[in-house]
Amino acid sequence: MAKVTHRYAGSGTSRPAELAPGELVWARIINGLENPLATGKPRPVVLIEQQGWAWKTIGLTTNPRYRDGMPRIAIPDPMAVGLKRAGWIWSGRLCTTAGLDIDGHIGWIDADLAFEIAKLAGLAGPTIKPLLAAAREHHGSPVRPDLRVLPGGGS
Repeated sequence: MAKVTHRYAGSGTSRPAELAPGELVWARIINGLENPLATGKPRPVVLIEQQGWAWKTIGLTTNPRYRDGMPRIAIPDPMAVGLKRAGWIWSGRLCTTAGLDIDGHIGWIDADLAFEIAKLAGLAGPTIKPLLAAAREHHGSPVRPDLRVLPGGGS
């Protein structure tokens, strides 16, 4: 597994990214729609899937609403995944992030966040499996829901 050792000012981490699906990392993200002259700034993202020299990522934010006022999807347990405070999933659109723009390690996805991202981004089975494997490896098996509360879910 490759390691990234460079750091951006202000990322606040000294642990290099492991570059694996389900890892939360700092990455330089450029928002060309809102700021076409941007050079990018470090933001937390979830690594979803490697594609050659780049990664498909999902951005995270501390802003609970989109620009139009609609609510974003909350990160179910921010502390469990390595964040210091409440956060939200930026959007369901996967972003391509160059490997050189990925900085330090933040934490690991848990099952609840994996399911929220999968629903929002419409991820298929082959993409979801490594995320759930990372959640299981770093957080253990998720608590099974009590299916008796669902119609026909149990006796």
